Amino acid sequence: MQKPLLLLLLVFFSLYAQAQKDTLRIKNISYSSGFEEKYFKALDKGEQNKLALLLAVNPFVTDKELESAGQSMQRLYAALELSKIREKALPKQVKLIFDVAHRQFLKKYEEVASFDQIMKTGTYNCVSATALYALVLEHYGIDYEVKQLPTHVYLVADPKGSKIMMETTNPLGGYFVPDPKFKKSYVEYLQKGKLVSEEEVRTKGVDAVFNENFKADKSINFQQLVSLQYYNEGLKQYEDQAYEKSGKAFQKAYRLHPSHETRYLLTSALALQMEGLNYDKMEQVDLLTSFYAMQPGDAYRDEFTNDFKVLTQKHLLDKPDTIFYNKVYAAFKSSARDSVSYKDIAYVYNFHNGRVKALNNHYEQAMAYFTKAYGFNPASTELTGMLKSVIYEQLNRNRFSGDLSKTLENYQKSFPFLQSDPNYHHNSMLAYARAIQNAFNADSRTEGKKLLLSLEALYKKDKGDFTERMMGDLFLGACQSYYRAKSAPTMKEFAKKGLAYDPRNESLRLVVSMPANTRF
Repeated sequence: MQKPLLLLLLVFFSLYAQAQKDTLRIKNISYSSGFEEKYFKALDKGEQNKLALLLAVNPFVTDKELESAGQSMQRLYAALELSKIREKALPKQVKLIFDVAHRQFLKKYEEVASFDQIMKTGTYNCVSATALYALVLEHYGIDYEVKQLPTHVYLVADPKGSKIMMETTNPLGGYFVPDPKFKKSYVEYLQKGKLVSEEEVRTKGVDAVFNENFKADKSINFQQLVSLQYYNEGLKQYEDQAYEKSGKAFQKAYRLHPSHETRYLLTSALALQMEGLNYDKMEQVDLLTSFYAMQPGDAYRDEFTNDFKVLTQKHLLDKPDTIFYNKVYAAFKSSARDSVSYKDIAYVYNFHNGRVKALNNHYEQAMAYFTKAYGFNPASTELTGMLKSVIYEQLNRNRFSGDLSKTLENYQKSFPFLQSDPNYHHNSMLAYARAIQNAFNADSRTEGKKLLLSLEALYKKDKGDFTERMMGDLFLGACQSYYRAKSAPTMKEFAKKGLAYDPRNESLRLVVSMPANTRF
């Protein structure tokens, strides 16, 4: 299988500009705890517990720790109330919040630290400390903006008024310092996606373009601030080459704040996990489909379909495992980025399932699959050939259910290419001939007469390889049935009609020459 990972540069460089308007899906988020899952899923209901979201990055946090953190925050508020914070002017309120929170919570700075560590040990970084101040400012109804730079996060209180900066750490000791190689790769990714032009890069240079686009100085909301904790965790694991943990962290960062930077790192982390996989386990297939689910527009559309074809060959055709293969199909189907990708894999799934059924003489099941496949790709010549083969087989062996005329009519409606196919016309006539013969042999004369009329219509339209003698013998079979019914007039009537098609048929001539008052 051609693994997208093996083309790592493509992972970095092949996302398109339309991604700006594309809502990408995070597939199969792997939650580290029930606590984390609970408060992430609450976001889908419009419920945001800010303190819980800040704590959730630690997989060992439970509602007990949430309750304890809430109590710690209440003690902070109590201390501020004792200082009569509400009676002070806004700048002094902000200064008091900064001083009391710093004194009560912020004990030791570390570049990698999550919010729960503030509550336990007082260890903090720029992200977690900024989140702490944001919670307190919200509690007192003070407007603020969180500012994000490429290597730092800080907070501005009263942004429309006094613009008070709440700087928590050394700006140079931020959460990620990109090296020149990373900058060059990211700018090339922007160019490939048509997010920046080659002219802009030539004019401004790589560093300037990178600084303008990669987490450039911007305002972010609280949920986006929370996402930075997962982003930091993802970067730490990425740099440690723990790509599975890195990918899981970036998934959650992207869920909270979809951005080009996070998607860039997430897809590369997913890609790096896929090297050497043989996709014999669903968790490996889920990894592959998660990678594809993150692609915008038609990026990797061909690879997506080709990988599914390879897994079809492996798990349906070479070493059949229908249960596993159906799970593979479900995973790919849920990852299809657009209707084209879905139709491509749905065609592959239904065509090859139909082919397997046909090879095992399960023609009705084969037709069900082929009919679905035809709906996804009516232009497929390989499918057309298989459909003809199965239809002819069913007609030749009378393996169809219900009325023959209705069956043939439905075939032509479902598959218009049959209308101009001489082989289909000929096989239809042969099917009628067998059905007519069977009907009169069983003395089902009403059915036989109806089928004979249908055959006559086809014969007059184009007799093809259907001979005069074949037509004559069918009318002779009708005569024999009416002979058993002791109906001389009807027998002679069918004989005369048969001679119109086969005038040299001696048996029919003999019937015609019988006296009208012949008794049986």
